[in-house]
Order: sequence, then structure tokens, then C-alpha cells
Amino acid sequence: MSTRPGIFMTVGLWASLGAGAAACSAWGMRRWIPTALKPSLLAGLVVTCALVSIGVRVLFGDDPALPAWWWLGVIGVGLGAIDLHCHRLPRPWVLTLAAGGLTIFTFLTVTGTGGLTPLLRSFGALLLVLAVGVGIYAAAPGWLGFGDVTLLSALASFWGWLGWRTVLWGLFLSLLVLGGVAAVAWLLGRRDEGSRIAAGPSIVLGGWIAIVSYS
Repeated sequence: MSTRPGIFMTVGLWASLGAGAAACSAWGMRRWIPTALKPSLLAGLVVTCALVSIGVRVLFGDDPALPAWWWLGVIGVGLGAIDLHCHRLPRPWVLTLAAGGLTIFTFLTVTGTGGLTPLLRSFGALLLVLAVGVGIYAAAPGWLGFGDVTLLSALASFWGWLGWRTVLWGLFLSLLVLGGVAAVAWLLGRRDEGSRIAAGPSIVLGGWIAIVSYS
């Protein structure tokens, strides 16, 4: 019984962090989603980010890299919302995602909380996935968009912190979820060239499944 107030305070704190991040994200989304600050859309974003924030705290509460996972959660929600609205994965957002995660991982390494090997692996995974993705994009541009390639590369920096197996698992699950969503869309009759699906949410979801599987 005595722990209940503490639990409620923790939940409230992380929900508030998520809600604050949602408000900032909505402001930054206006270039791609002009209606982002409308009450209905803003409320949906606030609720989603609050739930994601609480979920990250529950799953990674004892992990020193908790701030990185929280960053991935809230920025991932913003990227997914933009992609759903206009089928774009803006480079400033993707760069912000990767830069935030790598900055936190670097801080953990400098302070002795994290090791140098995971940090180098994070940078290496980002560069490797980017190089392979650019090659695939150049050879078969209709298979993956360049925004999808950069998003996978940004996610690879987070997977790399956990290990090379997680990098491979993350790539596999991200593309598997994306393929599954595309197959469902095809079965529902969305088969013409104009019926594009937003790949970003599927890629982020697959990436999260890989991370949670590791934990």
C-alpha cells in the first residue's frame, strides 16, 4: 500500500514527459502536418506519447540507456504520424532521432555507465546499414524509399548498442512487419500505384519488437 503513491507519481511523471514531448513534436510537425496543433490531433498525439513514455519506463526502468529508449519512443511516434499523413520521413526528424540516441550513448560511455564497444557498434551499425541501404536503393529504387533507408540506419544505431544480433533481428522484423502490412493492404484492394502505404510506422514497430525481444 505504501508504494502506491510512488507508483502513481512515477506514472504521472513519465506521462507528463510524454505529453510534453508530444506538444513539442506537434509544433515541429506543422511543416508537414499543418493541422498538427488542432485539438483532436494534438490530443491523440499527447495520449500516444504519454502511453509510449510510460511503457518505456516500465520496460527499461533499470537500464542506464533508458533516456535513449524514451527518445526513440517519442521521436518514433512523431515520424510515424508524419509518414501516415504525407508519406514522408523528413531527414531532419530522422537525423534528430539518430543524433539524440548517439549523444546519449556517448554520454553513457564517457561517464563509464556504458562501454566503448557498444558505442562503436552503434556508429558502425548506422554506417553499415546506410551503406547497404543506399546500394539497394540505387539498384532497386522501387523496393525501398530513401527515407526508409535513412530510418533503418537511424534505428540501427539503437540496435547496435545492444549487439549485432539485434541489428540483424531489427532489420528482419522491420522488413517483415512492413511486408505484412503491404500484403494486408494488397488483399484489401490497395493495388494501384497511387495506393502507397506509410512504411515508417511498420519499420519503427518492427524495430521496437527487436529491442523488446532483446530486453
